[in-house]
Amino acid sequence: MESEKMWKKFSKAYREYKANEYGYVICFTCGYSNHYKRMDTGHYIDRRHGAVKFNPLNIEIQCMICNRLNNGEIEKYRKNLIERYGADVEELLHNEAKFGAPMLQHEVETMITYYKQLKKLKDEARQNLRPSDSEAKEEV
Repeated sequence: MESEKMWKKFSKAYREYKANEYGYVICFTCGYSNHYKRMDTGHYIDRRHGAVKFNPLNIEIQCMICNRLNNGEIEKYRKNLIERYGADVEELLHNEAKFGAPMLQHEVETMITYYKQLKKLKDEARQNLRPSDSEAKEEV
């Protein structure tokens, strides 16, 4: 599969997984919330560096303004990335970008399947937390 098509498929699966039960996600850099279809999957290190393009430590949900118009809000992204994963993450990602090999197609497809399965498990867990119609009637 062509690289850009693979990216679109991966990005959609990732954003769907990160979305809440109403389909909303939050921008990693500014906190803006919108439906996952109207948000991007942004990178700390540009995705042109194929070795980190699909790396889960290098991707986060971003609004289109931060990701596209403000060049990823890289300083805010960096600050939030270090807060989330620790100071070593930056060096790790830079080393991988410089010395690592891009993921193979089957590896990316495995990650897409993984995010789809995580979303399914998350959806099932949400369903299990809701009272069923019969339980709701018994409480009344």
